Amino acid sequence: MNTFSKIVSPVEEFDDTNTRTLVQRLLYPDSSINSEIDLYYHSPISSGVDLEKKCYFVSAGDMLGFDSYFNAFPLYAYDLDERHSISLRIRGRGRGTLIAYKAYVDKSWELIQRTKFSLEDKQDETIKLDTTKHDRSLIYISLTAETDLTIYEADYFITGPQRNKASISAVITTFKRDEAVQSTSRRLQDYLIQNKDLEADFKLLVVDNGGDTDSIPFSSGKVIKNKNYGGAGGFMRGLLEVAENKLSSHVLFMDDDAVFHPENIRRTLSVLRYSQVSNLAVAGAMITDHRKWMMWENGATFNRRCQPMHCGKDLRDFRQVLSTALDNPPNIENKYGGWWYFCFPINCVENWTFPFFVRGDDSYFSLANNFEIIGITGVVSHQECFSVKQTPLTVYLDMRYHLLHHLIFHRLNGRNIKNVYMMWRYFNRFNASYHYETAEAINIAIEDVLSGGKFWERNLDMADKRRQIGTITKNEKVKLNFSWDPNDTVPHGVRNYETTFWVLIRLLTLNGHILPKVVYHKKGRRMPLDFRANVRETFLRPYVVTVDVQTQSGYRVDRSVKKYTRNLLKFLSLAMRLLTRGKKIQNEYHEFAKKTSERQFWASILK
Repeated sequence: MNTFSKIVSPVEEFDDTNTRTLVQRLLYPDSSINSEIDLYYHSPISSGVDLEKKCYFVSAGDMLGFDSYFNAFPLYAYDLDERHSISLRIRGRGRGTLIAYKAYVDKSWELIQRTKFSLEDKQDETIKLDTTKHDRSLIYISLTAETDLTIYEADYFITGPQRNKASISAVITTFKRDEAVQSTSRRLQDYLIQNKDLEADFKLLVVDNGGDTDSIPFSSGKVIKNKNYGGAGGFMRGLLEVAENKLSSHVLFMDDDAVFHPENIRRTLSVLRYSQVSNLAVAGAMITDHRKWMMWENGATFNRRCQPMHCGKDLRDFRQVLSTALDNPPNIENKYGGWWYFCFPINCVENWTFPFFVRGDDSYFSLANNFEIIGITGVVSHQECFSVKQTPLTVYLDMRYHLLHHLIFHRLNGRNIKNVYMMWRYFNRFNASYHYETAEAINIAIEDVLSGGKFWERNLDMADKRRQIGTITKNEKVKLNFSWDPNDTVPHGVRNYETTFWVLIRLLTLNGHILPKVVYHKKGRRMPLDFRANVRETFLRPYVVTVDVQTQSGYRVDRSVKKYTRNLLKFLSLAMRLLTRGKKIQNEYHEFAKKTSERQFWASILK
């Protein structure tokens, strides 16, 4: 098993030396991470990238632009003043003209450099950028070639005093995903071998909840065996290790299966080192492996539900990249960062997370602590789409934390009738669209939360609950090689019953459940895995097939008045229970949350 020594712990005082620091390196498309070339550069078809030689090439007369998500420079994320300057070092071969812009949202862009350059074979040239105004903008460069031009590096430097001596301990929690952990560790190790200047300030901890990871290919890493208390328990075990041994100033929580450019580490450290904000935290964005050109979440807020910021933005379009970067205030109310990539200062942790096992631990942690959370352009994790992974168990977990957040946090409390409405929206979506097993799981979640704090102490490992939900999950389990008849189904999006008249009919008839079968269509509805359980499209269909056409995996659910009614009556009784006993339950949770948010609570459980 690997071990490592301590490094500088707290954030240090202002460093007044006139240092020159490499803060951002040029990125290339990578088929194992993201090969959407428009997220890296823009050029005519005669120019582009040579992945084998690891270089960009520009044919004579062509222009190549790095006005892109991964290669623009996020000036907005840095706290710089008149003592700081920014320069660009390019390395390559050929002659050309470099143009640099500051890009804004809803404002004319500013030309900050235009200069000719001439490079011998793999020669360096440093170009100072005119950045006397350090404002909320993105900087990008474009290169126009006079001769055939090859570029190997285009890296940004800041000259001037660093404000903090920031260091990071990354914590990965894993459960029986050793292959993914090995791959991530190896990728990080390879990056640090090539970027020695970061080596002393980055450590890696793997908390193994599953028992199948004994070592990692990372020279200054450590594996910690841990009882399976889910992501919450694993990440708190890692935080405990870092805090007790003063390993770093910041902790970075990452998923075991996260796919990302290790350049994330340099960019995160750089922003932290020049920040004037002592409680600054960095929330990595998330792109799904299904649509690698689209932003899924660039930070999120929580109120009644999780609301991802900038979801759906097309990152191939630089103007939309600008929007995700600059239309994203750091101090927005109830903002949180997902634990696929979340870096925060240890000395600002006042409350540890609630023992959710999984789901909700990350949003709770942000809501319970005073972090100023920002995103950095290009700092992103690629994940499997959450909606594709949806099961009755994941929806059970979602319902638990949504309700609990509103019971614990005063600023979210409001009246319990609003909580009932929030619960109803979750419940009705599944129950009215024939997902009766998921609706039953939602009822179980509500009942468990209403049981109070003792439920959580009895179910730290969630073993019994996972078995219980597994027992009721029969039809709504995705099956491989799923058989279905395209001719007997209507595709998603056809005849949606959207008018006011049909909305009223659907409401009065319990989405058709009290109507006779004779008025139903003969064909079922076909839905994609990432857009399932749609009440409107289920209406008047005898069954629904949910399927991923690419993998031929899916499942089928059928209309059942009996199951619908049983779930509905149970939900109504739980809603009445919340309305009549809500204040007492809230008071109990306020006390229980104080207990679980203390470091000693987790230390006693985990050690």
